[in-house]
Amino acid sequence: MNTILSLSALAAVSVAAAAAVSVKHDLGTLTLPAPAKRVVALEYSFLDTLVALGVTPVGGALGTQGGDRGAPPYLAPRVKGVPATGSRAQPSLEAIAAARPDVILADTLVHKDLLPQFAKLAPTAVFPSRRSTVDELNAQTLAIGQLVGREAAARRLLADQASLNAKARAFTKRGAPAFVAAVVTPRTLTVHTDGSFVGSYLETLGRKNALTVKDTQTQYEISLEGLVALQPQTLVLFTAPDEKPITDTWRTNPLWQKLPAVARGRVYVFDRDDWTRGRGPIALKLMVKEAIDSRLLQDGAPPAPYRY
Repeated sequence: MNTILSLSALAAVSVAAAAAVSVKHDLGTLTLPAPAKRVVALEYSFLDTLVALGVTPVGGALGTQGGDRGAPPYLAPRVKGVPATGSRAQPSLEAIAAARPDVILADTLVHKDLLPQFAKLAPTAVFPSRRSTVDELNAQTLAIGQLVGREAAARRLLADQASLNAKARAFTKRGAPAFVAAVVTPRTLTVHTDGSFVGSYLETLGRKNALTVKDTQTQYEISLEGLVALQPQTLVLFTAPDEKPITDTWRTNPLWQKLPAVARGRVYVFDRDDWTRGRGPIALKLMVKEAIDSRLLQDGAPPAPYRY
């Protein structure tokens, strides 16, 4: 009888061990006794990834506190009904606690000062969402898939993305001039280097980024004079449809007219809600289609919707 009990106990331990999940993140390794069913996601990339995996989060950074714009329009309908746990910059500890999460997904940079408080509420996985390359974001997709017991689904998402990227590269003109990519707001222009998400993604599609990481900064602000100094042959701008970008004002400046990209007719404008804020598998499908349709990959003149 003791032997039988011992074998039963061993079997129970084996089942429990098989159910546990262990994932590496920015602060070490997180081990959960079982795949998470209740997830709070404090960045849009995490929300995008969960939705793509077929998981409905129990809370997310969907608020507009601190000047945040709220969820990107492409993502908003997909997370309708998900309780807001504050905004990305100002998460609500009370709302997170009320969601009773099995795991919290947090950003390395944005939430670094709040991590000790998150840890009191639930196990927390920390990833560099806001400052990461496309490869790092893809690694996060796999890690999140493992945390929620959807690893196979995550691998399918990554395989599908790789296939789309390969098809897109067939459109890319070999030897096309390097591009300069930048997010433009009403007051600033912030260039995105090859160490940024969008800057590295376009390189994945075969175009060369003119800018490398500067003093550990993957993205940084420059003036019109600074942009002129870069002499961009191709300029890729990410703007918000409900804002008037500072480049609208620059267009009347002779310095703008002297930019090689302007002279070549190679200024491409995309919606930054799709390209720089979501940063997940769903957003990437939108991006690859627009990269082809805009003729950016072919280094051709943008069609009418993209003219600048």
